[in-house]
Amino acid sequence: MPTPPDTPLYCPHFGPCGGCTLLDTPIESQLAQKQAHARSLLAPWLGDRPPEIVLPPRTPRHDRLSLLFPAARRGHELVLGIYRRGSHDILPITDCRIQAKALTRLATAAAKVMNELSLDAYHETTQRGLVRAFRARVMPGTGELLLGVVTTRADFSERIVLGARLADIAHGLKDEQGKALPLVGVVVNHNPRPGNVLLGPDTAAIRGQTFQTDRQDGLEFRVSFASFYQQHRHSSAILFRPALQLLGDVAGQRVVDGYGGVGSFGLRLLRAGAAHVTLIESSPSACADARHNFAANGYAAGEVHQAPFGEAPLPPCDLLVVDPPRAGLMERGAAAVLAADPPRVLLVSCALEGLARDLTMLSARYRVAAVRLCDLFPHTEHVEAVTLLERR
Repeated sequence: MPTPPDTPLYCPHFGPCGGCTLLDTPIESQLAQKQAHARSLLAPWLGDRPPEIVLPPRTPRHDRLSLLFPAARRGHELVLGIYRRGSHDILPITDCRIQAKALTRLATAAAKVMNELSLDAYHETTQRGLVRAFRARVMPGTGELLLGVVTTRADFSERIVLGARLADIAHGLKDEQGKALPLVGVVVNHNPRPGNVLLGPDTAAIRGQTFQTDRQDGLEFRVSFASFYQQHRHSSAILFRPALQLLGDVAGQRVVDGYGGVGSFGLRLLRAGAAHVTLIESSPSACADARHNFAANGYAAGEVHQAPFGEAPLPPCDLLVVDPPRAGLMERGAAAVLAADPPRVLLVSCALEGLARDLTMLSARYRVAAVRLCDLFPHTEHVEAVTLLERR
Protein backbone atom coordinates (compact mmCIF):
# COMPACT_ATOMS: atom_id res chain seq x y z
CA MET A 1 0.00 0.00 0.00
CA PRO A 2 1.54 3.38 -0.96
CA THR A 3 2.50 5.83 1.74
CA PRO A 4 0.13 8.83 1.81
CA PRO A 5 1.64 12.22 0.96
CA ASP A 6 3.00 14.19 3.88
CA THR A 7 0.72 17.23 3.64
CA PRO A 8 -1.32 18.94 6.38
CA LEU A 9 -4.91 20.05 5.89
CA TYR A 10 -6.67 23.34 6.66
CA CYS A 11 -10.01 23.93 8.41
CA PRO A 12 -11.45 27.31 9.51
CA HIS A 13 -12.65 25.75 12.79
CA PHE A 14 -9.36 24.08 13.71
CA GLY A 15 -8.16 25.08 17.17
CA PRO A 16 -11.37 25.89 19.04
CA CYS A 17 -13.14 22.79 17.65
CA GLY A 18 -12.75 19.63 19.72
CA GLY A 19 -13.30 17.33 16.74
CA CYS A 20 -9.64 17.00 15.79
CA THR A 21 -6.33 18.13 17.24
CA LEU A 22 -3.69 17.14 14.68
CA LEU A 23 -5.09 18.51 11.43
CA ASP A 24 -2.07 20.82 11.08
CA THR A 25 0.32 17.86 11.42
CA PRO A 26 1.21 15.93 8.24
CA ILE A 27 -0.37 12.48 8.23
CA GLU A 28 2.98 10.65 8.06
CA SER A 29 4.06 12.49 11.21
CA GLN A 30 0.75 11.65 12.90
CA LEU A 31 1.19 7.95 12.16
CA ALA A 32 4.80 8.00 13.38
CA GLN A 33 3.75 9.73 16.63
CA LYS A 34 1.01 7.17 17.25
CA GLN A 35 3.37 4.29 16.58
CA ALA A 36 5.98 5.75 18.94
CA HIS A 37 3.37 6.33 21.67
CA ALA A 38 2.12 2.75 21.32
CA ARG A 39 5.65 1.37 21.47
CA SER A 40 6.36 3.31 24.66
CA LEU A 41 3.03 2.53 26.35
CA LEU A 42 3.03 -1.16 25.41
CA ALA A 43 6.75 -1.83 25.98
CA PRO A 44 6.15 -4.28 28.88
CA TRP A 45 4.36 -6.61 26.44
CA LEU A 46 6.04 -5.80 23.12
CA GLY A 47 9.64 -5.52 24.22
CA ASP A 48 11.69 -4.13 21.34
CA ARG A 49 9.11 -5.08 18.70
CA PRO A 50 7.55 -1.98 17.09
CA PRO A 51 3.78 -2.31 16.64
CA GLU A 52 2.71 -2.58 13.01
CA ILE A 53 0.54 0.23 11.68
CA VAL A 54 -1.99 -0.11 8.86
CA LEU A 55 -1.55 2.76 6.41
CA PRO A 56 -4.65 4.51 5.05
CA PRO A 57 -5.34 4.19 1.32
CA ARG A 58 -4.80 7.93 0.92
CA THR A 59 -4.40 11.07 3.01
CA PRO A 60 -7.51 10.90 5.23
CA ARG A 61 -10.08 13.57 4.46
CA HIS A 62 -13.89 13.49 4.59
CA ASP A 63 -13.75 9.83 5.64
CA ARG A 64 -16.11 9.97 8.64
CA LEU A 65 -19.52 8.89 7.42
CA SER A 66 -21.54 9.61 10.55
CA LEU A 67 -22.23 12.72 12.55
CA LEU A 68 -24.02 13.24 15.83
CA PHE A 69 -24.26 16.97 16.54
CA PRO A 70 -25.66 18.03 19.93
CA ALA A 71 -28.03 21.00 19.94
CA ALA A 72 -27.79 24.17 22.04
CA ARG A 73 -29.49 27.54 22.27
CA ARG A 74 -27.38 30.59 21.36
CA GLY A 75 -29.38 33.76 21.86
CA HIS A 76 -32.55 33.29 19.84
CA GLU A 77 -31.17 30.48 17.67
CA LEU A 78 -30.76 26.73 17.92
CA VAL A 79 -27.27 25.66 16.86
CA LEU A 80 -25.82 22.26 15.97
CA GLY A 81 -22.13 21.44 16.09
CA ILE A 82 -19.18 20.01 17.98
CA TYR A 83 -18.10 20.77 21.51
CA ARG A 84 -15.36 23.35 21.78
CA ARG A 85 -12.13 21.81 22.97
CA GLY A 86 -12.27 21.18 26.70
CA SER A 87 -15.86 22.37 27.17
CA HIS A 88 -19.54 21.58 26.60
CA ASP A 89 -20.02 24.77 24.62
CA ILE A 90 -21.26 24.03 21.09
CA LEU A 91 -19.27 25.38 18.14
CA PRO A 92 -21.48 25.51 15.00
CA ILE A 93 -19.68 23.67 12.18
CA THR A 94 -19.98 24.91 8.59
CA ASP A 95 -16.87 23.21 7.18
CA CYS A 96 -14.98 20.04 8.13
CA ARG A 97 -12.06 18.04 6.77
CA ILE A 98 -12.92 14.89 8.76
CA GLN A 99 -16.55 14.11 7.98
CA ALA A 100 -18.19 13.71 4.59
CA LYS A 101 -18.96 17.06 2.95
CA ALA A 102 -22.60 16.11 2.37
CA LEU A 103 -23.15 15.52 6.10
CA THR A 104 -21.74 18.93 7.02
CA ARG A 105 -24.02 20.60 4.48
CA LEU A 106 -26.95 18.55 5.77
CA ALA A 107 -26.39 19.53 9.41
CA THR A 108 -26.13 23.23 8.50
CA ALA A 109 -29.43 23.02 6.59
CA ALA A 110 -31.08 21.02 9.40
CA ALA A 111 -30.28 23.73 11.95
CA LYS A 112 -31.89 26.29 9.64
CA VAL A 113 -35.04 24.14 9.35
CA MET A 114 -35.31 23.74 13.11
CA ASN A 115 -35.01 27.49 13.62
CA GLU A 116 -37.67 28.18 10.99
CA LEU A 117 -39.98 25.80 12.90
CA SER A 118 -39.04 27.51 16.22
CA LEU A 119 -37.86 24.28 17.82
CA ASP A 120 -36.06 24.77 21.12
CA ALA A 121 -32.83 23.03 22.12
CA TYR A 122 -32.65 20.88 25.24
CA HIS A 123 -30.78 22.38 28.18
CA GLU A 124 -29.03 19.98 30.57
CA THR A 125 -29.39 22.19 33.65
CA THR A 126 -33.04 23.23 33.30
CA GLN A 127 -34.02 19.96 31.54
CA ARG A 128 -36.25 22.00 29.24
CA GLY A 129 -36.38 22.04 25.49
CA LEU A 130 -37.11 19.55 22.70
CA VAL A 131 -34.09 18.91 20.45
CA ARG A 132 -31.09 17.13 21.93
CA ALA A 133 -29.17 16.31 18.75
CA PHE A 134 -29.17 15.75 15.01
CA ARG A 135 -27.75 12.55 13.55
CA ALA A 136 -27.01 11.50 9.98
CA ARG A 137 -25.10 8.52 8.61
CA VAL A 138 -24.04 7.27 5.18
CA MET A 139 -23.26 3.61 4.49
CA PRO A 140 -19.86 3.24 2.78
CA GLY A 141 -20.86 0.32 0.57
CA THR A 142 -24.33 1.38 -0.58
CA GLY A 143 -24.38 5.16 -0.04
CA GLU A 144 -27.70 4.89 1.82
CA LEU A 145 -28.46 7.93 3.97
CA LEU A 146 -30.44 7.85 7.22
CA LEU A 147 -31.04 10.93 9.33
CA GLY A 148 -32.96 11.85 12.43
CA VAL A 149 -33.53 14.16 15.36
CA VAL A 150 -33.05 13.15 19.00
CA THR A 151 -35.81 14.70 21.10
CA THR A 152 -37.05 14.73 24.68
CA ARG A 153 -40.63 13.98 23.56
CA ALA A 154 -41.72 11.30 21.13
CA ASP A 155 -44.72 13.28 19.88
CA PHE A 156 -44.67 17.00 19.14
CA SER A 157 -46.82 19.13 16.88
CA GLU A 158 -44.07 19.92 14.37
CA ARG A 159 -43.10 16.26 13.90
CA ILE A 160 -44.62 15.63 10.46
CA VAL A 161 -43.60 18.93 8.91
CA LEU A 162 -40.09 18.51 10.37
CA GLY A 163 -39.80 15.12 8.69
CA ALA A 164 -40.92 16.57 5.36
CA ARG A 165 -38.52 19.51 5.57
CA LEU A 166 -35.56 17.28 6.51
CA ALA A 167 -36.37 14.97 3.62
CA ASP A 168 -36.41 18.00 1.31
CA ILE A 169 -32.95 19.19 2.32
CA ALA A 170 -31.56 15.65 1.94
CA HIS A 171 -32.94 15.29 -1.58
CA GLY A 172 -30.23 15.40 -4.22
CA LEU A 173 -27.27 15.09 -1.83
CA LYS A 174 -24.19 13.56 -3.45
CA ASP A 175 -20.86 12.28 -2.21
CA GLU A 176 -17.45 13.70 -3.15
CA GLN A 177 -17.46 11.68 -6.38
CA GLY A 178 -20.86 13.02 -7.42
CA LYS A 179 -22.75 9.81 -6.63
CA ALA A 180 -26.27 10.24 -5.24
CA LEU A 181 -26.89 9.41 -1.57
CA PRO A 182 -30.37 7.84 -1.49
CA LEU A 183 -32.40 8.80 1.58
CA VAL A 184 -33.95 5.70 3.18
CA GLY A 185 -35.50 7.26 6.27
CA VAL A 186 -36.12 10.25 8.54
CA VAL A 187 -36.61 9.30 12.19
CA VAL A 188 -37.21 10.63 15.68
CA ASN A 189 -35.13 9.09 18.44
CA HIS A 190 -36.76 9.59 21.84
CA ASN A 191 -34.56 10.24 24.88
CA PRO A 192 -36.47 11.66 27.88
CA ARG A 193 -33.74 10.95 30.42
CA PRO A 194 -31.87 13.85 32.06
CA GLY A 195 -28.15 14.23 31.51
CA ASN A 196 -25.83 14.61 28.53
CA VAL A 197 -26.27 11.16 26.94
CA LEU A 198 -27.65 11.96 23.50
CA LEU A 199 -29.22 8.84 21.97
CA GLY A 200 -32.27 7.20 23.51
CA PRO A 201 -33.61 3.63 23.28
CA ASP A 202 -36.69 4.27 21.10
CA THR A 203 -36.67 5.22 17.42
CA ALA A 204 -39.69 5.77 15.16
CA ALA A 205 -39.79 6.64 11.47
CA ILE A 206 -41.43 9.85 10.28
CA ARG A 207 -40.62 8.89 6.71
CA GLY A 208 -39.24 5.68 5.27
CA GLN A 209 -37.49 3.25 7.62
CA THR A 210 -35.40 3.25 10.80
CA PHE A 211 -32.41 1.35 9.40
CA GLN A 212 -29.86 1.32 6.59
CA THR A 213 -28.31 -1.51 4.61
CA ASP A 214 -24.60 -1.75 3.88
CA ARG A 215 -22.61 -4.20 1.77
CA GLN A 216 -19.01 -4.95 2.67
CA ASP A 217 -16.67 -7.89 2.01
CA GLY A 218 -19.40 -9.92 0.32
CA LEU A 219 -21.80 -9.48 3.25
CA GLU A 220 -24.96 -7.48 3.86
CA PHE A 221 -25.47 -5.55 7.10
CA ARG A 222 -28.64 -3.97 8.43
CA VAL A 223 -27.81 -1.11 10.80
CA SER A 224 -30.55 0.59 12.81
CA PHE A 225 -30.44 4.29 13.73
CA ALA A 226 -29.29 3.67 17.32
CA SER A 227 -26.89 0.80 16.52
CA PHE A 228 -23.13 1.30 16.46
CA TYR A 229 -21.32 0.84 13.15
CA GLN A 230 -17.75 1.76 12.24
CA GLN A 231 -17.98 5.25 10.78
CA HIS A 232 -14.72 5.37 8.80
CA ARG A 233 -15.12 5.05 5.03
CA HIS A 234 -12.24 2.56 4.83
CA SER A 235 -12.89 0.59 8.04
CA SER A 236 -12.84 -2.72 6.17
CA ALA A 237 -9.35 -2.08 4.76
CA ILE A 238 -7.98 -0.45 7.92
CA LEU A 239 -9.55 -2.63 10.65
CA PHE A 240 -11.45 -5.76 9.63
CA ARG A 241 -9.18 -7.23 6.96
CA PRO A 242 -5.94 -6.70 8.97
CA ALA A 243 -7.64 -8.24 12.02
CA LEU A 244 -8.64 -11.34 10.08
CA GLN A 245 -5.15 -11.57 8.63
CA LEU A 246 -3.77 -11.73 12.17
CA LEU A 247 -6.10 -14.62 12.96
CA GLY A 248 -5.18 -16.69 9.91
CA ASP A 249 -7.20 -19.85 9.30
CA VAL A 250 -10.36 -19.95 11.45
CA ALA A 251 -12.04 -22.83 9.60
CA GLY A 252 -14.09 -25.01 11.93
CA GLN A 253 -13.50 -22.87 15.01
CA ARG A 254 -16.08 -21.95 17.64
CA VAL A 255 -16.06 -18.18 18.15
CA VAL A 256 -17.47 -15.92 20.85
CA ASP A 257 -17.88 -12.33 19.61
CA GLY A 258 -18.03 -10.10 22.69
CA TYR A 259 -19.46 -6.58 22.37
CA GLY A 260 -20.45 -7.88 18.93
CA GLY A 261 -22.72 -5.05 17.74
CA VAL A 262 -24.55 -5.78 14.49
CA GLY A 263 -22.20 -8.66 13.65
CA SER A 264 -19.36 -6.84 11.89
CA PHE A 265 -16.74 -9.32 13.14
CA GLY A 266 -19.00 -12.32 13.62
CA LEU A 267 -20.26 -12.36 10.05
CA ARG A 268 -16.78 -11.97 8.61
CA LEU A 269 -15.55 -14.89 10.72
CA LEU A 270 -18.43 -17.10 9.58
CA ARG A 271 -17.65 -16.17 5.98
CA ALA A 272 -14.01 -17.12 6.65
CA GLY A 273 -15.12 -20.60 7.72
CA ALA A 274 -15.81 -20.44 11.47
CA ALA A 275 -18.10 -23.28 12.53
CA HIS A 276 -20.19 -21.24 14.98
CA VAL A 277 -20.36 -17.69 16.33
CA THR A 278 -22.01 -16.68 19.60
CA LEU A 279 -22.45 -12.90 19.61
CA ILE A 280 -22.86 -11.12 22.95
CA GLU A 281 -24.19 -7.55 22.92
CA SER A 282 -26.12 -5.35 25.36
CA SER A 283 -27.80 -2.98 22.86
CA PRO A 284 -31.33 -4.16 21.94
CA SER A 285 -31.23 -2.50 18.50
CA ALA A 286 -27.82 -3.96 17.67
CA CYS A 287 -28.97 -7.43 18.80
CA ALA A 288 -32.03 -7.20 16.54
CA ASP A 289 -29.78 -6.13 13.66
CA ALA A 290 -27.31 -8.96 14.32
CA ARG A 291 -30.07 -11.61 14.33
CA HIS A 292 -31.38 -10.20 11.06
CA ASN A 293 -27.89 -10.10 9.57
CA PHE A 294 -27.04 -13.70 10.42
CA ALA A 295 -30.30 -14.84 8.81
CA ALA A 296 -30.10 -12.52 5.80
CA ASN A 297 -26.59 -13.77 4.97
CA GLY A 298 -27.61 -17.40 5.39
CA TYR A 299 -25.60 -18.20 8.53
CA ALA A 300 -27.69 -20.38 10.82
CA ALA A 301 -24.53 -20.98 12.87
CA GLY A 302 -24.69 -17.45 14.29
CA GLU A 303 -26.62 -16.84 17.50
CA VAL A 304 -27.10 -13.69 19.57
CA HIS A 305 -27.22 -13.28 23.35
CA GLN A 306 -28.50 -9.91 24.57
CA ALA A 307 -26.56 -9.21 27.76
CA PRO A 308 -23.67 -7.10 29.04
CA PHE A 309 -20.37 -8.86 28.39
CA GLY A 310 -19.22 -10.64 31.54
CA GLU A 311 -22.67 -10.86 33.10
CA ALA A 312 -22.77 -14.63 32.53
CA PRO A 313 -20.08 -17.27 31.87
CA LEU A 314 -19.02 -17.50 28.23
CA PRO A 315 -19.63 -20.66 26.22
CA PRO A 316 -16.58 -22.79 25.31
CA CYS A 317 -14.75 -21.40 22.30
CA ASP A 318 -11.56 -21.70 20.27
CA LEU A 319 -11.38 -17.96 19.62
CA LEU A 320 -12.72 -15.04 21.63
CA VAL A 321 -13.11 -11.65 19.93
CA VAL A 322 -13.70 -8.69 22.25
CA ASP A 323 -14.30 -5.15 21.02
CA PRO A 324 -15.11 -3.13 24.17
CA PRO A 325 -15.77 0.63 24.46
CA ARG A 326 -12.93 3.10 24.88
CA ALA A 327 -12.45 2.32 28.57
CA GLY A 328 -11.55 -1.27 27.68
CA LEU A 329 -12.65 -4.54 29.23
CA MET A 330 -12.53 -3.26 32.80
CA GLU A 331 -12.38 -5.79 35.64
CA ARG A 332 -15.61 -7.64 34.84
CA GLY A 333 -14.75 -8.07 31.18
CA ALA A 334 -11.19 -9.20 31.91
CA ALA A 335 -12.49 -11.67 34.51
CA ALA A 336 -14.87 -13.13 31.92
CA VAL A 337 -11.99 -13.60 29.45
CA LEU A 338 -9.83 -15.31 32.07
CA ALA A 339 -12.66 -17.55 33.24
CA ALA A 340 -13.42 -18.66 29.67
CA ASP A 341 -9.71 -19.36 29.07
CA PRO A 342 -9.85 -19.64 25.24
CA PRO A 343 -6.64 -20.55 23.37
CA ARG A 344 -6.67 -17.23 21.49
CA VAL A 345 -8.16 -13.78 22.08
CA LEU A 346 -8.45 -10.99 19.54
CA LEU A 347 -8.67 -7.78 21.55
CA VAL A 348 -9.90 -4.73 19.63
CA SER A 349 -9.13 -1.53 21.55
CA CYS A 350 -10.42 1.99 20.90
CA ALA A 351 -7.68 3.54 23.05
CA LEU A 352 -4.10 2.54 23.81
CA GLU A 353 -4.52 3.41 27.49
CA GLY A 354 -7.45 1.00 27.75
CA LEU A 355 -5.40 -1.65 25.96
CA ALA A 356 -2.54 -1.24 28.45
CA ARG A 357 -4.94 -1.68 31.39
CA ASP A 358 -6.44 -4.79 29.77
CA LEU A 359 -3.03 -6.34 29.09
CA THR A 360 -2.04 -5.75 32.71
CA MET A 361 -5.02 -7.86 33.81
CA LEU A 362 -4.60 -10.56 31.14
CA SER A 363 -0.84 -10.96 30.81
CA ALA A 364 -0.43 -13.58 33.55
CA ARG A 365 -2.42 -15.99 31.39
CA TYR A 366 -1.84 -14.61 27.86
CA ARG A 367 1.13 -13.42 25.86
CA VAL A 368 0.98 -10.80 23.10
CA ALA A 369 1.52 -12.49 19.74
CA ALA A 370 1.00 -9.38 17.58
CA VAL A 371 -0.32 -5.81 17.66
CA ARG A 372 -1.54 -3.77 14.70
CA LEU A 373 -2.51 -0.11 14.94
CA CYS A 374 -5.53 0.88 12.85
CA ASP A 375 -5.91 4.63 12.40
CA LEU A 376 -9.68 5.04 12.34
CA PHE A 377 -9.36 8.43 14.07
CA PRO A 378 -7.03 10.42 11.78
CA HIS A 379 -6.09 13.97 12.80
CA THR A 380 -6.67 13.12 16.49
CA GLU A 381 -4.45 11.54 19.14
CA HIS A 382 -6.66 8.43 19.17
CA VAL A 383 -5.77 5.22 17.38
CA GLU A 384 -7.47 1.82 17.34
CA ALA A 385 -5.44 -1.35 17.95
CA VAL A 386 -6.00 -5.06 17.31
CA THR A 387 -4.01 -7.35 19.56
CA LEU A 388 -3.72 -11.10 19.17
CA LEU A 389 -3.27 -12.88 22.50
CA GLU A 390 -2.24 -16.50 22.85
CA ARG A 391 -2.67 -18.58 25.98
CA ARG A 392 0.62 -19.26 27.75
